Amino acid sequence: MRKLNALKNIAWAIGIVVCLGAVLVSLALAAFTRYSGPKERGGVHLGQDVSGQTAQAAPGGVDAGVPAAAAEGDGSLHRLEETADAGQAYIDSLTFLLDSTMIGLRDYGMLSDGIETVQVWGSAAGNIPAGSIAECTIRYPNDGSEIGAATAAMVARPAKLVICLGSDSLAQTDKDSFIQNYTTLLQDIKRNSPDTVLIVCSLPSVTPSYNGADNLSSYLVGEANDWIRDVCAATGAWYCDCGSVLRDSTGNLMSEYAAANGKTLNSAGLDLILSYLRGHAA
Repeated sequence: MRKLNALKNIAWAIGIVVCLGAVLVSLALAAFTRYSGPKERGGVHLGQDVSGQTAQAAPGGVDAGVPAAAAEGDGSLHRLEETADAGQAYIDSLTFLLDSTMIGLRDYGMLSDGIETVQVWGSAAGNIPAGSIAECTIRYPNDGSEIGAATAAMVARPAKLVICLGSDSLAQTDKDSFIQNYTTLLQDIKRNSPDTVLIVCSLPSVTPSYNGADNLSSYLVGEANDWIRDVCAATGAWYCDCGSVLRDSTGNLMSEYAAANGKTLNSAGLDLILSYLRGHAA
C-alpha cells in the first residue's frame, strides 16, 4: 500500500510539472507572437451592417449592398396608385414616422393597440422641424428612449415605414435645406435598414383661417409637396399623395378634418388617411 501511494504521488508530481511547463510555453508564445486575425466588434455602429462590415461607397454615391433603386432612385417618381383594400392587417404592418400634423395616430390611440401602440415614431412633444429632419430625434416607443429615426430603423428594421414630415417650421427653411435634410434622412434609414420600404406622404395643408405663429400657409405646403416629390424621385421612395384627400380645390385643409389649431389632423382626418393607405398599398 505504501508503494502504491508513493507511485500515485510521483504520478501527480509529474502531471503538475507537465502542466506548469505547458503554461510557461504558452506564456512565452503569447509574449513573442502577435495575432493578426479579425478583431471582435464591441457593438453595432452607424455606418456598419449587422455582419460588422463597414459600408463602402459604390460609384455614384450608392452604398454597397443597398439596391440602387432604393438608395438613389432612377429619377422618376414612383407614386402609389389605387389598389384593392389591403385591410386592417396592412395598417397593422406599418410603422409611422410623423410630425405634429399626424401625431394624433399616437396621441388619439387611432391604431390597433390604442395609446400603447409601438407603431408610431414621433418626438415627445410631437413636432419635428422641417429644417432638421435629417437629425430628428424620436421617442422610441418600445422603451421610451430618445434616439434618432435612422437609429430606430437599424434597431426595429420595419417592413414598411410611412413618413409624413415637413409641416413643422416649414416657413423657417428653404428648398435646398428641406430637400437635403429629407434626402439624408431617407438615405440614412435605407443604409441602416436596407429592406425597409419607404412610403413618403404629401402634406395635408392648413385651414384658410389658420394664423399660427409659424406662418405656415397652403402656398408653402404646395411648394413643400413639390420638394417631397423631388426627394422621392431621387431616393426611390414611394410617394403617397394621401394629403390630397384632405384638401379642397384651393389647396387648403378642409376644416372638418382639422383640429382646433387648423393644422393638426383630427380623428376624422386621420381615419381618412388610414383609409387612403389601405386603398393605396405598397
